[in-house]
Amino acid sequence: MTEDFEAVLRRGSEEVAARTSARPAAAVRARGDHLRHRRRSAVTALAVVLVASVAGGTFALTNPSRKDSPPGVVGTPTAPVSTPSATAPRCRSLIVPPEVKDAVTAAYRRAQPGLTHFVPVKGTFYYGECGGVFHAGTSFTPTADATEGEQVQLQDAGGAEKYFTKSGGSAWTFVASDGFPRDARGCAAIPEIPARLAELWDNCLVRP
Repeated sequence: MTEDFEAVLRRGSEEVAARTSARPAAAVRARGDHLRHRRRSAVTALAVVLVASVAGGTFALTNPSRKDSPPGVVGTPTAPVSTPSATAPRCRSLIVPPEVKDAVTAAYRRAQPGLTHFVPVKGTFYYGECGGVFHAGTSFTPTADATEGEQVQLQDAGGAEKYFTKSGGSAWTFVASDGFPRDARGCAAIPEIPARLAELWDNCLVRP
């Protein structure tokens, strides 16, 4: 009977020891889990505060403003860059055919009654076109059979450059003449001659 009672006491002591030894281990694990959870929560909260401070607020983390959106996606569209319209006509300098020289000479004869015997000065004839309108410039010299009056009249003109235009199927028309003395800008100073064409003609300043 004594042995049975001692066995019971021994088994009871072992059970008590087992229960009391297991309880601290579980408590330690629970305590560790609790501390780790608190640490993770603290780190997460600190990270959110730092990012929010840099980005300008927690709202910027989840809902960026229009100002922070990529260009071209959100925001006021950039106004298109306007290009100047080509209002000036396209000009080109042309090689003058003999028939144009004859037609321009006839136009000056019509504009100057009494002048018949003269021809364009060699090397001074300019011919070109701007926007469908033809332009010409030349000076004239008397021919060998010119009368004294014609020679005086042409001399009084000082050999100034004369300017002509022709539009569509119309005839050539005398429209302007250099002043006396001649403007240093040449035909660039003549309003009837487009500026671009005068530039192509070197301002009609080339003389033989």
